[in-house]
Amino acid sequence: MTHDRNTEDAQDLFSRGHKALSAGEYQEAVECFSRAIKLRPDVSAGYRYRAYAYLELGDRVRALNDLDNAIRLKPDEPQIYADRAAELFAQKVFDQAIADCDRVLKLDPGRAAVYALRGRCHAARGNTAAALIDFAAAVAGDPDNAPRYLIWRAELHLECENYAAAEADCTAVIGRDPASAEAFHTRGTGRQQSGDPAGAVADFSEAIRLAPDHGPAYLGRAICHFLGKDYPAVAADCDAAARLFPGVARTYELRGSAKKHLGDLDAALADFSEAVRLAPAAVMPYNYRAGAHYARKDYAAAVRDHMEALKRDPRHAGTFNQLGWVWATCPDPDVRNGERAKECATRACELTEWGDPGYLDTLAAACAECGEFEDAVKWQEKALGMAATPDLATDYRSRLDLYRQRKPARVEGGVAD
Repeated sequence: MTHDRNTEDAQDLFSRGHKALSAGEYQEAVECFSRAIKLRPDVSAGYRYRAYAYLELGDRVRALNDLDNAIRLKPDEPQIYADRAAELFAQKVFDQAIADCDRVLKLDPGRAAVYALRGRCHAARGNTAAALIDFAAAVAGDPDNAPRYLIWRAELHLECENYAAAEADCTAVIGRDPASAEAFHTRGTGRQQSGDPAGAVADFSEAIRLAPDHGPAYLGRAICHFLGKDYPAVAADCDAAARLFPGVARTYELRGSAKKHLGDLDAALADFSEAVRLAPAAVMPYNYRAGAHYARKDYAAAVRDHMEALKRDPRHAGTFNQLGWVWATCPDPDVRNGERAKECATRACELTEWGDPGYLDTLAAACAECGEFEDAVKWQEKALGMAATPDLATDYRSRLDLYRQRKPARVEGGVAD
């Protein structure tokens, strides 16, 4: 009789928990399911649905523990494995998530969403071939949800720099759903990376029209505007991105660079400092801020920020190059230091296997500052031979003429963006 009463009470608590879960009253749901579990610890569903409530409350550790218990009590239920796989994916435990997906598909081979989830796990682990196989199975097995899977596959293609395939997948999504802001954003990202800024701007603009709160689309369009040197447009798009997603350091880096080009050095410095605050372990915010300090003629502060960048990545070739440039060409004679400039520029060239003309240009300037004009000419001639654009070639040639006249470089402008 006691057992029957416990069963009845547990069922009542379970029903109340379901209602609370459906109503968004997640703490109430946890309490109901917990009491039900205390009465009937042998029932898998109590753990499973309490896990859902914990997930809504952000308690992912307890949620995963409950899913483990649910599986222990009902080891042949594919949905519980699918739920745990999704949570393991969210926690970036990809190997275990793949194992759970394998179990689901062994029990129920027709689950296209699980193929897609396993594909995302393979992609995160760098197993592109397996990921593409799983995404193809998901697309074929669930045409109604194929757009979602195609977007994920397109993102993988972008990571692999397979821009044509990424565009094809996004275009297929747009053909099915012309209102998919995410498809336009993803296609725009591919077009920007593949050198089609006009197409990218059109796609980002359409994504913004469809979803005015799409912060990444504003940021993507800002990058295109920056490449096109439309700095007011960069600032405007970054304003929107910062308002929608204020915690993204890249937004402040980009807006700071635009403000620097527009001559608003105080605003640029403020943006770069915010990027440093948001990403204190990253290299580039310090290098960008160093450029703003240099432009303000605070050369010592520029050096300090480059040194801070090197503390975060002692093998960052770009930082060595920029610091070498400051020490080789700074207008302040108290800051110029030819020997240290040569050390930094040499290290930048070593890290890039002497294949970057900009770093060779810096090394030439450092040699000239040291009075080693024959070496300066040698490295500048090599940089000139590798110049990728006519403007760079003109710039390199002008310095080559100086070194042939045995004159060190005197360059305003400091570190490039």
